[in-house]
Amino acid sequence: MKKLLQREKKFLIFRLCVLALAPLGYGLCALARRFPEATERIYSEGIYPIFAAPLSRLTGLLPVSVSELALIIFPILLVVQLVRLIRRRTNWLRCLSGLLAAASGLYALFSFGWAVNYGRLPYAQIASLPVEASSVGELERLCLRLSADASSLRAQLTDSEEAYTPPETVRQTLSQVPQAYLTASYSYPWLSGGYAAPKAALSSLPLAYLNIAGIYSPFTFEAHVNSRESPLLLPATACHEAAHLRGFAREDEANFISYAVCVSSGNTRFAYSGTLLALIHAGNALYSADMGAYSRLYDSYTEGLLNDLKAYNANWEPYKGKAAEVQEQVNDRYLKFNGQSEGVRSYGRMVDLLLAEQRAMERS
Repeated sequence: MKKLLQREKKFLIFRLCVLALAPLGYGLCALARRFPEATERIYSEGIYPIFAAPLSRLTGLLPVSVSELALIIFPILLVVQLVRLIRRRTNWLRCLSGLLAAASGLYALFSFGWAVNYGRLPYAQIASLPVEASSVGELERLCLRLSADASSLRAQLTDSEEAYTPPETVRQTLSQVPQAYLTASYSYPWLSGGYAAPKAALSSLPLAYLNIAGIYSPFTFEAHVNSRESPLLLPATACHEAAHLRGFAREDEANFISYAVCVSSGNTRFAYSGTLLALIHAGNALYSADMGAYSRLYDSYTEGLLNDLKAYNANWEPYKGKAAEVQEQVNDRYLKFNGQSEGVRSYGRMVDLLLAEQRAMERS
């Protein structure tokens, strides 16, 4: 009896220690946001790549997603365990404490293993980009340059005015992402690192109805891309998720990194995809700022470019609905919880980095 009590005491102490990890993880993330320079130097550039890169390559050995398999297996195991507990008439208070401890442990893994990256230096500082207030004229000039770049790249891919259909499969496209980052790292050394290629999500159909083009699993260090993403933006989406894998947590920064990697990759299809991503974001910003300027931008589009943009929109049209709206609200709260105060609107801040890059090029 005495040994049983001692064992129960040790078990309780263990669970209390695990429960304490959640507030510790939250506190560490809050502290990281207060000291971005130290976070950048010690964690994002120092500690994180040491374990993230090899673990990414380890889970990358499997052609399917480890995290998605876990999400399938875990509910089954949970139901089996609940049935066993009911048959044994287990103490439900003890069971609840176990579930809370497990949730605390998962949150701690998320915090210590990745979420600290939300507190790192802004990408503009890392890349020495002069982010400043910009005029509508600067934004229009950016959009017209992107339109011209997109038209030029498309002409290298096809001379057809019909919507462009890439010859590569989803898997072939994803396998090219590490090489794209390797090539881009010569210009952007902070993007280097031996990370695995993104994977096609097994749950692509439900993700499509949630309007999710890609998702990153910080528990298994796997970047996922929705296989139902438009083939035109598939490379850009893959490079976006690969940016998360490399420790760049902010959505707006991952978008800009995707563009920078794609256009520096030496791969024409990737360059076109990244330029389209930038053009869509910058064009949306111009539409909101000045309809007249947007009309001039629209007039600059070639017929082939217009057909490609229409094909991109048509690709997602069947999946629009209430589920996507709910997902956006959930994502908004998630971003705010992790220090992105603008929530889903932070996606639009990619344009500030594009303008800063343009400004840097014009000054050089």
